[in-house]
Amino acid sequence: MNRILAHFPLPGSGITALIWMLALSQSETAEVYSPVFGFLKYDCPANSDTVVSVPFHSSPRWAGRLSDAPSNQGGNVMRLSLKDSPSFATGELTDTPHLFLCRDQAGPAGRYFDIVAHGANTVDISALPADLGALTTDGLISIVPAWTLDRLFPADTQTTFHASGGPLASDRVSELLFFDDLTPGTSLAPTRRFYVTDAAWFEVGSFGEAGSTVVLPGQAFIVRHPSGVAMTEFVANQQVFGEVVSLPVRVANGKARDTMLALPRPVTVTLDQLDLGPGVFEESSSTDPGDRKDQLLVFDNASVLQNKGPSATYFRSGGQWLRDGTNAQSGSQSIEPSAGLLIRKAAGGSDQVLQWANAPTYDVTAP
Repeated sequence: MNRILAHFPLPGSGITALIWMLALSQSETAEVYSPVFGFLKYDCPANSDTVVSVPFHSSPRWAGRLSDAPSNQGGNVMRLSLKDSPSFATGELTDTPHLFLCRDQAGPAGRYFDIVAHGANTVDISALPADLGALTTDGLISIVPAWTLDRLFPADTQTTFHASGGPLASDRVSELLFFDDLTPGTSLAPTRRFYVTDAAWFEVGSFGEAGSTVVLPGQAFIVRHPSGVAMTEFVANQQVFGEVVSLPVRVANGKARDTMLALPRPVTVTLDQLDLGPGVFEESSSTDPGDRKDQLLVFDNASVLQNKGPSATYFRSGGQWLRDGTNAQSGSQSIEPSAGLLIRKAAGGSDQVLQWANAPTYDVTAP
C-alpha cells in the first residue's frame, strides 16, 4: 500500500500528506502568503509496478507579465517578450529543460509549453498561434524548471531504484516505464523503459545518457521492481500547483484511444471534483454497455503485481458518474493523489488533442 504523507489543512479532507504555508501579515486588511510546499511518499514493493507521479512543480525561475503580444516565428514557434528584463544568461533555459506556463485567463490557463530557445528577455516556445488564445500584452506567465530523471532521481544519490549493472537484460534491476501516449488504441504496453546505474540514467535500446528526459506535469509513470529486492520509497516534493492545470487528452479518428495521466494535486478528491465534463469527457446515452462512450480507469497500488489492471472503471451518464459493472452512483468516490488515471476516449471524428483544465479544490496563492 502507498503511504501518503502529506496533509492539506482542509476540514474533513482525510489527507495525511505534509504541506506547509507561511502567512506574512502586511496590514490589518491584507495578508501575503508564501508559496505552498509539500511532499508525498510512495512505497514501491518488490515484484510490482507502482504507478507514481509528481503532483508538485519546481519553484519558478521567473514569473511576471508579457511586454508585447506573442510573435509567430514560423515552424510552430512563438516568441514571447517579457517585462522587467529578466536578463537570462545564454542557454540558461535550454541547457537544462524549462517549461513556459500560461497563467492568464485570456490564454490557455494552466497549459505548459516547451521552451526551445530564448534571449535575455524573450522565450521561444513550441506552439501555434491558436494554442495561445487571446494571450497578449500584460499576460501573466511563469517559467518553471522541468522535472527530469536526473532531477527527480540523481543517479549517484537516489534510493528509489535498485541500480543496474549495465544495459543487458540480465544486468538490469529496477526500471522506470513511461506509458504510450503517442499510439492510438487501448491497453497499450509502455513504450519507453529506463534504468539507472550508479553513474547515469539510460533508456533501454539506447546507449546515450537519458537523465535529461522530461517528466511533464500530470505525467504518470511506473516504478517496476523485480522479485527478490527490498522495498523502496519515492518521495515527491516541492511547490503545490495553486491554479488551474491543463492536461492533454487525445482523441483518435475511428478508434478508441487511451491517455494515462495523474492528478496534479497532492490531495484526495472525488470524481465530481475532477472537472471531467462536457467537451472533454463524453457521456454515455444509457447504462447499457453497448452505449458506452468515454471511460475513466483508475489504477491504485493496493495490489502487489506487475502489469496490473485498473482497480475500478467509471463512466458518465445522465450527468453523473457511475461505476462500470454495478452502475452505482459514484460522484463522491474518492480518488487518492497517488492514483493513475487512464482516460479512454471513444472513437472521434478526427485526430485531436483536448485540454482537460483541472482546478484545485483548495485555496492557495502561489507564484
